[in-house]
Amino acid sequence: MVIECAQQGDILWLEKEERYVLVLSREFFNETGLAVVCPLSENANPDALHIGITSDKYNGTAMLEHLRSLDLQARYYRKISSISYEQIQDISDAVQGIFDYYPHSI
Repeated sequence: MVIECAQQGDILWLEKEERYVLVLSREFFNETGLAVVCPLSENANPDALHIGITSDKYNGTAMLEHLRSLDLQARYYRKISSISYEQIQDISDAVQGIFDYYPHSI
């Protein structure tokens, strides 16, 4: 059985962990078998790192403070849905904000 490469913006259900995740990494990275994801929650409090998402089959919140890299080949997962390009942009901007460099004044 051939498993399709996860795409940026895909909402996946991880069978072994019994949870939803959102794929944040781009296809060229995901082709390695790894993917950078964040967990999704249906009852998270609003926050700068909690971004609401909607799709045709799932509504919830991306928990950006819990980014992690997963070996998707070692997990049983299925694609549930995908989010829009605009939502991916909003989430990417928030993630970039985590890593932005701000020089400190002495």
